Amino acid sequence: MPVTINLICGAEEDGQTTLSPLIFNIDDIKKLRELGICGILSGTLSSAAQQNIFLSVPLKLMIEEAIWLHLNGLAKFKVLKGDTTQLIEGILDRNAYDIHNLTKERLKISFELQREYKREQHRLKLERLGIIPPETSNETTGDNSPNEKLLEASLFIETPTTSNLLNNIHLNYENGINDYLLHILISQYGNWDNYLLFQVLKDRGYVLAPGGRFGGKFIAYPGDPLRYHSHMVVRDALHYKDQSLDLLELAANARLGTAVKKIWVIGAPVPKNDEMESNKTQSKKDVSFYSVEWAGFG
Repeated sequence: MPVTINLICGAEEDGQTTLSPLIFNIDDIKKLRELGICGILSGTLSSAAQQNIFLSVPLKLMIEEAIWLHLNGLAKFKVLKGDTTQLIEGILDRNAYDIHNLTKERLKISFELQREYKREQHRLKLERLGIIPPETSNETTGDNSPNEKLLEASLFIETPTTSNLLNNIHLNYENGINDYLLHILISQYGNWDNYLLFQVLKDRGYVLAPGGRFGGKFIAYPGDPLRYHSHMVVRDALHYKDQSLDLLELAANARLGTAVKKIWVIGAPVPKNDEMESNKTQSKKDVSFYSVEWAGFG
């Protein structure tokens, strides 16, 4: 079952449409984690809105991750009508009365089920201890007993981890819109060769994350980031034939990589022939990688 990637439409100053891929469904996030797609949690917690250390859904994906998932048949796109915060606030405002009544009714049912379960468990416990005879009904224990007051105090409200508020605010499109949305994602993507680097490393089993904090395009882990240290900092792709590598950049990034216990990796897709082929029509290319490490230092 493909996961659902929600695309938030935006516009730059030059009028170009931009799409930001977000995941709201917890089950989809679990599936992506199993596929080695970690993303970045970007939603604040409702209980502590001012902090930015422990974050919640939505999960924001890199453009490379969204493209890779779609090209491998693992995801489908849905476009939201606008800013999600404004959308959810609008839904709550328009349907406040209905949501209140629905929540009240669900709480009533939940409390009643909890009462029945706890009374039955209490009755069975008293029977095992021999305090009451078997087959005693719950009604005979009395509703005004101290135990009943303790029971009422033990009732709890379950806070769901998922929401279906966004189910009704997607734009409806005909079949084939996914390919058009993919075209928009690719067109806003600055360097298609970076995706080719991502694709090759992903196919080799690496888990990739944004590498800006280490001066690169990606950082690569040999497995789940919660279990492994990242081994590599991958810089932006080079043009194999006509782009030179600055020696100062080489020395600086090699030293940086050594300081943070990472190898600095340079990658470049290799053209198949002398004539440069169109990057965006070529989904597979041979990619050469070179690793640089500062040795004999200090």
